[in-house]
Amino acid sequence: MSKKSKRTAAVEPAAPAEPAATAATAEPAEEPAPVGPVLVVDFGTSTTQAAVVEGGTVRMLHEPATGAASWPSAVLADGSGGVLVGAPAERGKRLHPLRYRAEIKRDLGSRVPLLLDGASHSATELVAAVLRAVAAEAHRVLGRAPERTVLTVPAGGGPDDARRQAMLAAAEAAGLSRVGLLAEPLAAAWAPPVGAPFPVGSTVLVHDLGGGTFDAALVRIGDAGPELLGHGSLDDCGGRDLDVALLAHLGGSGPERRAAPPDTDEAAARRAALDLDTFVRELKHGLAMAERVEDLAPDGTVVALDRDTLRAVAAELLEPTVESCRALLRVAAASENTDPGGGTARVDAVLVTGGTSRSPVVRELIGEAFGAPVRQPEDPQLAVVRGAAAWAALTAARDLRPVVREPGTEPLAWDVPGGSAVFLGPLVAEGTRYAAGAVLADVRSSTGTVHRLRARYPGELVRWHTDPGGRFRSGDWLATTVETLPNAFLPVWRHTVGTVHTLGWTPGGALRIVTTHHVHEWTGGTDVRRLATVKPAIEGRWLSPDADTLTTTVGNRRTAEVHRLDREEPAATTPAFGLLPGNTTSHDRLWRSLPVGPDRLLVVVVRDPSGYPQYELWTVGDGHTPNLLVDLGYQKFGPDLGRCAGSDELVWVVTQSNTRILSWRPGGTTDRTVAWAASRRPQRSAVHPDRPPVELSADLCTVLVGEKVLTTPPVRVLDLAPDGRHVALGLDAGWALVVDCDALTPIAELPHSSGGVSTLAWSHDGSALALAGDGKVTVWRRELSAPHRGL
Repeated sequence: MSKKSKRTAAVEPAAPAEPAATAATAEPAEEPAPVGPVLVVDFGTSTTQAAVVEGGTVRMLHEPATGAASWPSAVLADGSGGVLVGAPAERGKRLHPLRYRAEIKRDLGSRVPLLLDGASHSATELVAAVLRAVAAEAHRVLGRAPERTVLTVPAGGGPDDARRQAMLAAAEAAGLSRVGLLAEPLAAAWAPPVGAPFPVGSTVLVHDLGGGTFDAALVRIGDAGPELLGHGSLDDCGGRDLDVALLAHLGGSGPERRAAPPDTDEAAARRAALDLDTFVRELKHGLAMAERVEDLAPDGTVVALDRDTLRAVAAELLEPTVESCRALLRVAAASENTDPGGGTARVDAVLVTGGTSRSPVVRELIGEAFGAPVRQPEDPQLAVVRGAAAWAALTAARDLRPVVREPGTEPLAWDVPGGSAVFLGPLVAEGTRYAAGAVLADVRSSTGTVHRLRARYPGELVRWHTDPGGRFRSGDWLATTVETLPNAFLPVWRHTVGTVHTLGWTPGGALRIVTTHHVHEWTGGTDVRRLATVKPAIEGRWLSPDADTLTTTVGNRRTAEVHRLDREEPAATTPAFGLLPGNTTSHDRLWRSLPVGPDRLLVVVVRDPSGYPQYELWTVGDGHTPNLLVDLGYQKFGPDLGRCAGSDELVWVVTQSNTRILSWRPGGTTDRTVAWAASRRPQRSAVHPDRPPVELSADLCTVLVGEKVLTTPPVRVLDLAPDGRHVALGLDAGWALVVDCDALTPIAELPHSSGGVSTLAWSHDGSALALAGDGKVTVWRRELSAPHRGL
């Protein structure tokens, strides 16, 4: 990871909307994400095939010089520092044989340079020249450059195989973008076979004998297409090796045609060898349609070849490929426990592909070896590129969804096949909004496949945490986003009510607002009703936890009255009780008070008969005998006090040295201490019994949770959501900041009023947050909608 982010996304303005009845958690409906044009290339030892895929349509790319679907995988130095590729290189090989090179795929990954006209070239450089020509033709056909590329590669070798890395380097040098790799035998399995398609659930062995390599794959036909079960390969076995074996056989029964006369110069010897290779290859191809062929060799002699001879030579060459397939089937049987005794897995069919598979002799030998029906693609030589094109067109199976604890959780991470991947680059820039199902970025997994990272829900991209080319592992934090569930807030109500002293929610979701003379109630919609009229109090108004009673001070904060808010008619008399229990003196006073029940308060009393402050924590209330909970003793600073979020019984006290959590009920057993996050006593706190406390430092601008630190504008008030996962900070700046307590990162900015936020309150279920201050009340609700930044 190369970047870390501490900023959050700005949420955009939107008009107020009515809240949804419930927060849905079902998967959103998702349309297939559009796919831009894809270039698919099968770079073979002898020939290269390519296609472009756009909008589900596949178009083969034809070699410009010949119009053929196959491009010779050959290069020719043009004598001026450049390189010709494809058919022009083939045409020039007889005139300039020392400038010509074919079969360069076999040299990929090697550090030995290749000589063209006396100059050294790497195989990667020459492959890039061919790919560059293919890309140019794709650009011509499409009218623009392809957005991504799929290259087929042999199945052998792991993710760090030098040949795979060399192929990727060649693609990069050719200017190809977002390059992914696909194993050649798996690609062949995606090509349509001759006759009926393979039935779903069948197991197919792919026997892919190319020009220079052999690949085998075991696939199972699933509903979405072939699924790779295992693969094997041989790097030194291909159609060109069959040509060499045939040449040796023919040379043994006549003149040694490959050897040039002793006085032949290098160019002539090279030309003669090329002519002889071409002759043998064409002779072999002639047997695809006839039992016996004969032709005039370059030296003027007549050479004949029949299928029996080809069969004898091919049987020896094919034996290693058959054994490679059997080894693959033995591994598959053991892994599936179908035959732990060393047998092989059952196959329903063998798919033979590659240019060499056009020979009836090859198909017959493979059928005899496995005793299963032998099937062919419609065009064996184009099977890999056609199958890769079909695979590239169906991207949904490779779209990765975020790994989240629940919808809307930040940060975003993905699981990738193989456990790690390379980040190829973002498709959604920082600060940009995106829709549900949007493709955010591309990555290349350790298998070489390019996957698209998709969003599950709409949101806004805040920060990418890695750079293009960086490697990451499954589950790593790749992006910070502001998502819409459950951390997006929608403004649902605002009202001007005068000076607000306190707020509270009933369990049923009604908001009760205490002003100087009245108690108001909002139950939804736009209207607010007056619930009760109360006598003004100098200071001290407390709503009970369920907002069903209001307790107010009387006189010099030594007596309190309880107002029942749920009665249809106000009581004739209002119950009163003392706030200073025990043997009080004129020096004793109320330090803190906290409602813990409908008619009960928790009070901190400071006793200062001689200027040495002693603090006690009591429960008092209407009809209840005062009960001393804790003698806090001497405190340099008076203790802070609050209810624990999500608990009806536990409260917390910030003392001289720590935060103490205890039960306010008589006989309660919970009593423990929690160390402060910082060395100095917090100015404000919010506590959940099962999570680290949220602390505000003395500067009112530093929020701490454990070792995490968040710097904010000055904070007036803070309150934890009932589940303890989010804390709301009421700011002097006139808005509230909702912060994720796990990451200590802001997830929403909720405007209120320029006069600041003086009090706030979460609803009992944590779905709504009420803000008050500057004579106004605003309610924000978490919604299934986009983030918002204003009313």
